[in-house]
Amino acid sequence: MTNRWAVLALIMAAQTMANVGPLGIPSIAPLIRESLDLSVAQAGSFLSAYYIGPVLMSLPAGWLADRWGVRGAMILGQALIAAGLGAMALAPSFSFIVLILVLAGAGYGVLNPTTTKAGMAWFPPNLRATVVGLKQVGLPFGGALGALVMPPLALVLGWRAAVGFAAAVVGLLALATWALYRDLPEPESHGAAVPRPGFWAVLANRDLWLVGISTLIFAGVQTVFLSFLVLYLHGVLRIELVLAAKYLVLAQVSGAAARVAFGLLSDRLFGGRRRIGLAIAGMGSIACALALSVTTPGTGPWALGPLAVGVGVFGVGWNGVQHTLMAELAGPRAAGTAVGLGLAISSLGVTVCPPIFGIAVERLGGFGAAWVTLAVGMVAALGLLVPVRERLLPATS
Repeated sequence: MTNRWAVLALIMAAQTMANVGPLGIPSIAPLIRESLDLSVAQAGSFLSAYYIGPVLMSLPAGWLADRWGVRGAMILGQALIAAGLGAMALAPSFSFIVLILVLAGAGYGVLNPTTTKAGMAWFPPNLRATVVGLKQVGLPFGGALGALVMPPLALVLGWRAAVGFAAAVVGLLALATWALYRDLPEPESHGAAVPRPGFWAVLANRDLWLVGISTLIFAGVQTVFLSFLVLYLHGVLRIELVLAAKYLVLAQVSGAAARVAFGLLSDRLFGGRRRIGLAIAGMGSIACALALSVTTPGTGPWALGPLAVGVGVFGVGWNGVQHTLMAELAGPRAAGTAVGLGLAISSLGVTVCPPIFGIAVERLGGFGAAWVTLAVGMVAALGLLVPVRERLLPATS
């Protein structure tokens, strides 16, 4: 496979199908709960277990992609996800499912930085953020596909068959990657190979840590928005559950579109300045959190609809720009390691921020003060981006 647009189609398919099973599991959680006699807390913990994998594996996986090349790491990531989901389809108990989901999450921790490195290797600087944004649409789109396909399958064939189907799809994509994908030669300069920054040199890069810790907060805010929006709309604003869920769908769809839009803006309008896109997303998230803090049961669709769109655009749309910035700060020879570092840190935010927000709701007297606290956290995240020194790369065709 030598056509870069065909490569983009392959990595988008890999990113999307890798998320169908893991993000579709919550949609069949009631069936799993009934089958294995689980508590509500256990049935609601599948994604938390899954995201332990990226926390543990994203950094070493990025380094692996820099050393092995994209093809081997990409196949390994998909194979781990397929194996994890396949084993879950046979799981006899909750504890086994948790361990297996950590394994599947480790596979995603390998795949995600690898596909980012692939996109950046095949495309010039003036298209990078757009390409990575397109690739990152795979997460919300894969989750939507999982929620659409897995419940009907589970109702007809059982939840184990639905999970097994998701495993088989990822396995087929791993075979397609093995058959079709080929790594580009390493970049050279004046006939001499460009030296590869060492693993510890990447970890010593202060700008990478500033962006990583900042986007830990970004990722935490994103997860809080998506995890608590329906709970807030239904429980506090007294909106009927189905309608509240539609607002969440609106946020997810808006977020998927915004990942591409932010990439285009970063590449075309902002001239490769990635922090501008992150700053816009951060300020928009602050505005959305503050707006949520003053909503009441009398707030109508005229306000909640645009607010849901804002939650998606600003709370979800920044992801591809962050990947691109991390990779560019490290350079092409260490892009996988840098993106892996960013994913490890941001996955930690995904894991810890929702429980912290839940505690804030309980301790601060409700959602109003908790939304304000979320906005304050995003102010801190924006402050961390101020001293970051971007590498502005020349556009090439």
